[in-house]
This record gives sequence, structure tokens and C-alpha cells, in this order.
Amino acid sequence: MFVFTRTDESFRFKKTTFFLRGLVPTVPLMVSVVGFLALGAACGTLASRCPWFDGVWVAVLFVLSGVCVFLSSQVQRVKKQGVTARRVAWWLLLIGNSFAMCGWAWCCARLFPRNDFAWSLAESSQPVVVQGTVVATPEKMRSAQGFLGAGSFRETSVWVLNLTAARDLHHWVPVSGQARVFVNGETQPLSVGTHVQVHGRAVRPSAPNNPGEFDFRQHSQLNRVLTIIRVRGWSSIFVCPNGITVSAAGCIDWLRQRCRNRLHAIVPIQSQPLADSLLLGLRRALPEEMIRAFTDTGSIHILAISGLHVGLVATVVFYVFRFFGCPFRTNWLIVACVITIYAGLTGAALPVLRATLLLWVACTGVWMKRRVAGIHALAVVGALLLVWNPVSVMSIGTQLSFLATAVLISLGAWFRDQPTREPIERLIEKNRGVLTNAASRLSRSLCWGILLSASVWIASVPLVASEFHRFVPVAVGTNLLVGPLLPFVMAAGFACLITIGLPVELCEPLGVVAGFLFDTLTWLVAAIASIPASTLRVHALPTWWIVIWYLTLSLLLLHLCDHSKMMKESHGRRFGGVYGDRDWSSFRQKMCALGVFLFGFGVFGVGLQLMPQTLKESRVTIAAMGHGCGIVLKSREGHCLVYDAGRLGASGTALRSLRATLLSQRIHTIDYLVLSHADTDHFNAVPGLLDEFSVDQVIVSPQFLASSSRSVTQLQTLLVKHGVPVRTVLRGDVISIGKSCVARVLHPQRPPNMGVRSDNENSIVLDVAVESKRMLLTGDIEGDALRALLRSGLPQADILIAPHHGSKTGLPREITSEVRPDIVVVSGSGGRDWPFVCQNFHQGWAGLRAVLRTEGEQLSDRGAVSITMSDGTMSVRQFTPTGWRRVL
Repeated sequence: MFVFTRTDESFRFKKTTFFLRGLVPTVPLMVSVVGFLALGAACGTLASRCPWFDGVWVAVLFVLSGVCVFLSSQVQRVKKQGVTARRVAWWLLLIGNSFAMCGWAWCCARLFPRNDFAWSLAESSQPVVVQGTVVATPEKMRSAQGFLGAGSFRETSVWVLNLTAARDLHHWVPVSGQARVFVNGETQPLSVGTHVQVHGRAVRPSAPNNPGEFDFRQHSQLNRVLTIIRVRGWSSIFVCPNGITVSAAGCIDWLRQRCRNRLHAIVPIQSQPLADSLLLGLRRALPEEMIRAFTDTGSIHILAISGLHVGLVATVVFYVFRFFGCPFRTNWLIVACVITIYAGLTGAALPVLRATLLLWVACTGVWMKRRVAGIHALAVVGALLLVWNPVSVMSIGTQLSFLATAVLISLGAWFRDQPTREPIERLIEKNRGVLTNAASRLSRSLCWGILLSASVWIASVPLVASEFHRFVPVAVGTNLLVGPLLPFVMAAGFACLITIGLPVELCEPLGVVAGFLFDTLTWLVAAIASIPASTLRVHALPTWWIVIWYLTLSLLLLHLCDHSKMMKESHGRRFGGVYGDRDWSSFRQKMCALGVFLFGFGVFGVGLQLMPQTLKESRVTIAAMGHGCGIVLKSREGHCLVYDAGRLGASGTALRSLRATLLSQRIHTIDYLVLSHADTDHFNAVPGLLDEFSVDQVIVSPQFLASSSRSVTQLQTLLVKHGVPVRTVLRGDVISIGKSCVARVLHPQRPPNMGVRSDNENSIVLDVAVESKRMLLTGDIEGDALRALLRSGLPQADILIAPHHGSKTGLPREITSEVRPDIVVVSGSGGRDWPFVCQNFHQGWAGLRAVLRTEGEQLSDRGAVSITMSDGTMSVRQFTPTGWRRVL
């Protein structure tokens, strides 16, 4: 009996082990190659961000790659090698390729010519005169001037210049590199290949100053555009005497401009931005409201030229030529050539290149009379793109594009190779009525569309949530509604494009029809976006969760492809039916196991989102807002107070900085939003916060509400629209942020005097008790109000936020003498008198340990400041492009 039990348990163990091994499918050759290449490219791109990872390490990588390839060749030379030896040789070759790709990605991200113009630039802008050749024509951008984007609009255009020379005093010096040029004023035509001379101010792209902020410098480095030139107007740009260089890119640009001019000539003006985006890939002129609506409905991919657009164009071209009797193989070649021209016409973004290369692979298979498996073709295209541009592996657009294509190919292969229906079923369908059969086919197509849309949505949700902090539950429904309309919209748009050369008057009715379809698409998306909870803000998922999710999803997709291959092989066998039944049973078990795991793991991910966050400390973050202010206080209990939200001039930049700071701390609800006074550089990011975050209460002074500023009036209207309650406070009022954090109002005085003081002098001053520490938030208080506050006696505090961005009107010596802080933080640069102000801070209190700025001249003297307080201790750190730097 004992022996029987052992044997039974051993059998069960072996059966379980066999089942677990069966969960790992057979990986196709090219899929394994592209997987290791992608891993190496990702590691190399990440390593390029580390300052210590230099050329020596890259040389080591290439040496290791050579060693692995050499060992692989030696193993393959062994006579009578078995399966294990071949596997070892193959693994060594894959690892060697991964090492080589890692080094190649680092080189693409970090190596630039010695005479690249960006090497001569500093952190601050400087006047330059350069010459170069236009490589990307001007596109119109719209940037709001004034508060809330309600002021006048200054038209700005952006284009790319390939630099050839820069003026050094009276001499021209040869340079290289590319520059992104921003020009104020109405957009002027400038063809690709035009030689121009530009007078402007040049600067390097800025590094992130806040945690979670978009890294413009890294983005520009990966795109190899290291210089930004800002020009006041088109009068500062001159066309050189040597004119234009004719090239293929110039010809494609000429065709693009002709197409765009035709669209603008016959399509109604309100539909032109959407037409430019859908047909030509020109998105910069799209209104912000339209982009937000498409984003909130999960249909933003429609605005970017991708495989969807390429597929629609290819289908139309294919059937048009087939209608006129074009031979099958010649038709495929024509379609591939047309799509190649269209890819260049739309800017040849990576998703478009991926779709174009896939089409060429399929065309090659047709001409060679060989059927190419979809997953193999995708792997070949991925390998080509990785070798050409390895740093693109870290682009979210590239990741989503390949992910969606892999899901569609795998499901398509599985559905195509399903067993055919029984003859009796086909006979019954043949004897049904026409309407019944049409309804049956329509229902099957609808179910198939729902399956495809839901599968792509489920696969992409973790990436979208982690990158954009969004969860869009209406995405599947949106794509099902928009999907049938989009081919008609695209067809009408392309019908407008092919009328080039015909009189405008003759084509205007076609433009009206196209405009109606564009407006219908916009209205449909806007209507879906207006549904409550159409999009939800979520936290970024942990990296380990993302890795496990996509590894499991990869196994599932590979099983679908493997099962499709086995089904095709079994159809030609004599006993294929028996083999297919057994294979189908095993396949269902594996799919159920992986599906249950993905479902449970997904529920676990949702639990991570809903799990209440408990902190061991309270944290204050002074965001780097330029000349502005944005202070985020998060208590131990998870409550949040934001003190001011704005910066001088660019409200969009202020919103990006504060949004990144809030999301990095997993904050989606602002319990208290305190606006110190009625200067727009302290609250022009509030409209964006109201749109993207939940704000429970806004706290202002009575003087703020009594302000005659148009900005304040518009803000009050917005607060009413969003249903946010407004509370007014004066000296003596208390704001309870939690058990560990309480704020007491020190200013304005009670009763308020509405007509004497300026907005700065009416700033709300808060004495915040955080854990066992105290912090003083001063806004822009200055002048007589600050002197009166000093005479009334300020409490001692551990942290002082310097008044009025660290200017000398904030009485630096007097206030530090009264408050006696351990640390002073200046929200801004301190202005031109900064050395004097900094000296006065230290003279006012000898116990001052540090004075920090969020906008200094050097990288080491700028960045957000984070202060954590717990159990009587205080830790101070400052954010740098390479991470947090400990100060105290």
C-alpha cells in the first residue's frame, strides 16, 4: 500500500510537471530572435540614461557578444551533437545578439559628432545665427496667451533644421546636428531642402525638474534633435542664395503640401485640422478639446496615422485595381508601392513603417508563391526596425502598435484555422432566407468585432494605465461605433485628395460631404466623452506586475499561433480528426489555465489600485514651477493640501509640472486647494487640475473673491461649473488636513480691508504643523503687510517657504531672524538679486542649514524639493535629472 501511494503521488507530480511545461509553447525562430533583440535594445536605452555607463562598458558588451558568438560556433562544430548541444549553441547566439544590440542602442542614444552645435550651448538661451537645410516643413501650433487660454492666441509654427554652419563673430564655423525651430507669427511656406539663415536664441532641451515629469532632453536625445531655436518672427529668417536642394524628401513634401492645400481649399475650415490629422498625419494644429475627447474615449489612435489607416488605404487600392482586371501579383506590388509613397507622405512614423514593411513582406510572399505566417512576418519587421532604430523600443507608441498587431494576428490565425462547419449546417444555411442569412453574418461579424476590440483593449490597458494614468471603460464601445464610420470618413477624405488638378468649384460639393463626415465623427466622439466616468484616473501599476502580465499574455498569444499551425498540419493527415480532438482538448486546458491566471492577476491589479495607501510619514513637495508656486502636502493619513498652482506665462507648463508631482505621489484627489492671492502666476494651472483631478474644496481669502481681475472672474465661473465649494479664510481659521497635519491661518487680518493693499499683501500665510515639525507658507506677502506680520510675531518654524519667490521685497534677513528655520526653500530663481538675498537669509539666522531654489542656473541648483517628516525627524531631498539628491 505504501509503494502504491508513492507511485500515485509520483505520477501526479510528473503529470503536473508535464502540464506546467506544456504552458510554455514552442517559440518560433524569428520570435525568439526579436525578443532577445528587444531586450538588448531596452537595456541599452536605459543604460544610456546612466552617467556612469560609458564607452568602456559598451566595449565590454561588444566583447561579450563576440565571445558568445564564438562559443556558439564552436559548439555547432562538435560532431554528433545532440539536441542539448544545439540548444546551448542557439542560446549562446541569442545572448550574443542581445549584448550587441544593447551596445548598439547605447551608441544610437549617446554618440554624436564632435561638431554638433548643441555642444556649444549652455543651460540658458543665447543669441545665435545659423545656416542649414529645412528637413521638416513648418506646422502651425496654437499656444494660449493670458489666463485659462481665454486671452488672445499667438500663432506659432515649428519645423526642423539640419544645421550646416554657425556664425562665430565674423566667421562661419561648420557644425552638424538638427535643431527644432519655433517661430512666432503666421506660418509661412518653407519647402524641404530650402537653405536658410536663422537669427534667434538657442538652448538645449530642458531636463525634468519634477518627479514623473516628461524628460524633453531624453526625448530629444533619442530623436537626435539636441537644439531648440526660438525666433521672434519670420523677418529673422532669410533664404540663402543657393536656394533649394532637390531630393526625394523634397518631392514628397511638395506632394504633401499640394494635398494639404487641396483639403484646405474644399473642406470647411472647422474640419480642416481633423482632415490634416486623419489623412496626412499633421496633428499639431488640432484643438486641445478635440485631443482630450479622443483621449477620453480611447480612440486617440485614430488621430495618429497607423496600421489602421494603412490597412484601409491598401484595401481600397487593392480592390480598385482588381476591379479593372489587374493581375493578382502585380496588384500586390502596386499596393505596396502606393503604401510606401503614402508612408512618406504622412511622415513615416514607426507605426506606419511597421505596417508598410508588413505589407512588403506579404507582397514578397505572394511573388514567391509562399504563404508567410503573420507572427513570423511581424517578428521580421520588428527585427528590421530594431536594427534601424533600437531606441524606439522604449516608445509607448511603438509598444502599443506592435502589441495590438500581435493580438490581431494571433486571434486572426486562430479564427481562420478553425474546423469548418459540418455539411448539414451549410445546407441548413443555404435553405434559409436572404434576410436570415444576412442577419446571421452580421451577428457573427459583430461578435468578431467585439472580440477583437475587447482583446486589444484588455491587452493595452496596463500600458495605458502606467504611461497615461488613464482607464477608459468606454473604449470598446467607442471603437465599435466609430469603426463602421471611419472607412467612409477616410474614403471621402481621399476622394478630396485625388481631385488635385481639377477646378475647386467642381470639387466643393465633395468637400462639403467630407466635412459633414468629419464633423459627424467629431460629434460622435464628443458625445461619448461627455458620458460620466468615460475615463478614470488611475495609479501607475508596479513594474513587476507589468512584466508578469505581458509575459503571460505572450504565452497565450504564442499558444494561439502554435495551435493554428498544428491545426493546419493535422488537416492533411489521415487521422487528422483524432489528432485534432486530442490537440483541441490540451489547447483548451492551457487556454483556461492562462486565462484564469490573467483574470486573477488582473483582479489583483485592480486591488492594488483600490487598496488604501497607508504612509509612515508625511511629505511636503515644493514643485519646480519656474516663476510660480505649487506646494503639495500629503499627510500620513493620505489627505492632500495643495498650496497655489501656477507659474508666470505658460499655464500648460505649470499644469504639467504639478500634474507630474501629484501623480508621482499617487494623488488623484486634492482635499484642499489653497490659492494664496489673485495673481495668475499662482493659480493659472487650476483649470487643468479641475479637469484631471478631484478637488473637494478651494480655499481663498475674501480679498481674492473681491478682485476685479478677469482671471478671477473666469476661475469663479469654472468652480461653479465643476461644483467645487469655495471657503474663505482669515487670521485664526484652521484647516485640518488629518490627525498628523493642521494648518493655521496667520494672514490676512480680521476684519479684512478690501481696498488698501495689493494682491501680494493679501496673500494667505499658513502656519502648518506637520508631525512634530512646523512649516510657514508665505505666498507673495511683502511690503507693509509683511512688516505688520513680523511685528505681530511669527511662530518659529523648521521650514520656511521664502516670500515672493525669494525676492528682496520679501525681507529675507528679517523673516529668517524671526522664524529661525532649519531650511529655506525658494519657489523660483530668486531673481537678479539672488546673491544678496541668499546672503541675507544666512545673516538673519546663523542656525540656517540650507537655502534651496527650485529654478537655479545650474542643474545642481534646481529641481523640486521633497521634505519628509516622521517620528521627530526630517529628511530633505532635491530632484535632479538622475534622481533624488539628499540635502539634509
